[in-house]
Amino acid sequence: MFQYLKLARVGNALITFLSVECAGILSGVNIAKNGDILAASIAAALITAGGNAVNDVFDVDIDRINRPRRPIASGRISSAKAQTFYLILTAAGLIISGFISLPVFLIALVASLLVFLYSFKLKRMVFLGNFVVAFLTGLTFIYGGMAVKDFRDVYPAAMFAFLTNLIREIIKDAEDVKGDKEIGVRTIATQYDTGISSLLSILLTALLLVLVWGAYQMQILPIQFLTVCGLTIFPIGVYIIYLLISRKSFSEASFGYKLMMIFGLVALIVGKI
Repeated sequence: MFQYLKLARVGNALITFLSVECAGILSGVNIAKNGDILAASIAAALITAGGNAVNDVFDVDIDRINRPRRPIASGRISSAKAQTFYLILTAAGLIISGFISLPVFLIALVASLLVFLYSFKLKRMVFLGNFVVAFLTGLTFIYGGMAVKDFRDVYPAAMFAFLTNLIREIIKDAEDVKGDKEIGVRTIATQYDTGISSLLSILLTALLLVLVWGAYQMQILPIQFLTVCGLTIFPIGVYIIYLLISRKSFSEASFGYKLMMIFGLVALIVGKI
């Protein structure tokens, strides 16, 4: 069972679950009493977990180099069993989405197709794979808003999630450059250089911080949002820029962006209260 949880990357699935719940909060819904947002959160988590499994199926050769302890790469779970696991989780997520509403089901269907295409082909295409992952992360909030039929207030969260994950994906490619080169995966890091990946990530990080400040200045988000960002997002962002300039640790920079995503959601929720 532990290996299947590892295959599903249950931590990432939990983040997806919480992201949809956050979308409900941002939409002004009492998530403790709303069955649709709970169902949508479970469905999104299942689709994410299934996507993680199929990603490992297609990435087994890369994982044998970069992450040899992954369930399929290590031989603890067969590729056939992982594919069955993926189909069950994805089907369950789509069925649950279908019971919520047709628009929610259609978003889930599009997301499921993109998840598969990403693992099958798009991941190996320069920048396009990064963009798709970031798009799917932002779409999670639109999906949550659609589940409660009010997605106007989730757009800032969707945009923040899109940009933070776009940068994180570029950084992760730089981290995985050795294995990607050996397998022939085309990323910014393999096609150009990790220095280009660092430079692009630095510029996008600076843009993100400017946009966060601008959201307050334009009165899109309140002072409570900026206060939380000032204590968390800004110092983490500056530290990430330092790591990227010095090229000390791509993995630490990647983790920093995961923290930025979490604190960004906290800031948005605090700003909503």
